[in-house]
Amino acid sequence: MPVSFGLGLFTGQVPPGSARTFAEEYRDMLELARLGDAAGFASLWVSEHHGAADGYLPSLNVMLAAMAAVTERAELGMGVALAPFNHPLRFAEDCAVVDQLSGGRLLVGLGLGWREEEFRAFGVRPSERVARTAELVEVCRRAWTQERFSYGPFTDVAVTPKPAHPVPILIGGTVEASVRRAGRLGDGFLSSQWAAPPADFLQRVAVFEAGVRASGRDPADMLLVAFLNVWVTLDGRVPDEVAARIWHQAGAYAAWAVPSDVPGRPFAMPAFDRAEVAARVIAGTPDAVAARLGAWVDELRDRRVVLAVRLHYPGLPLAPAAAALELFASRVAPQLA
Repeated sequence: MPVSFGLGLFTGQVPPGSARTFAEEYRDMLELARLGDAAGFASLWVSEHHGAADGYLPSLNVMLAAMAAVTERAELGMGVALAPFNHPLRFAEDCAVVDQLSGGRLLVGLGLGWREEEFRAFGVRPSERVARTAELVEVCRRAWTQERFSYGPFTDVAVTPKPAHPVPILIGGTVEASVRRAGRLGDGFLSSQWAAPPADFLQRVAVFEAGVRASGRDPADMLLVAFLNVWVTLDGRVPDEVAARIWHQAGAYAAWAVPSDVPGRPFAMPAFDRAEVAARVIAGTPDAVAARLGAWVDELRDRRVVLAVRLHYPGLPLAPAAAALELFASRVAPQLA
């Protein structure tokens, strides 16, 4: 089976202090989605967080609906929606509308969430996240396939319209228990791999597939998605502007883990580290990037796999991201077909 290439994650982040507006960021995201669709990327991916100082995208279905309007072919994926913070019935309805708008191109990806500030903001206990995720999965599947359904607090409920196609539900995870659970519940698996070699992803896939088999299903039917940081230029360099934006992507998670960006502790990025940037991105000339991604393609070509490459980083202007997108599509992807 061929490995396909996706584009993303699109996260809508604007680093604090930037002169860039969110309107500009969103407009550029839609233009990059249009360019990616035209250039042959098989899928486009967005991601969710809440209450972040950099405005990390909180509304995935809103953005995917806008992307549906400017694209024609690429699938539209969530990588991921945070299940515990989404009302199951409303989420099922919104997804159905996006799937209809896109002509059956939606891929739902779910995660459990980990940032304590988000659980506090939504009034959800972290101990509830597994049960809430399982409930969301079950409600969506019933809502999208049954005329009326009853489940948990929902009695004799109808969700209309139905999606335009059977919407797969992919589930993310990192630790073994969550990955195995993804295999039991999901139609596929998602994992952010930054710039790691494929061995780590394959270890997670083995655990996921064990969960799939335990649920009585065939791993060959499952879709696998790996998110990778990539930068490609003709001279192989990562300009300072791009390196700073890659660092914000990585540093924001480090800042949240401290934690900062919580009441009484303003958002505080760690000091810029060029070596850490280099470790988190597959960067270089088209040939060099193709060589590194070739290891992924070789290891995964017998499975249904999307390698989603990130070519736009928080606050990065349109021009360099568009140039990297076009160079990847014209000079990297053809080497890996």
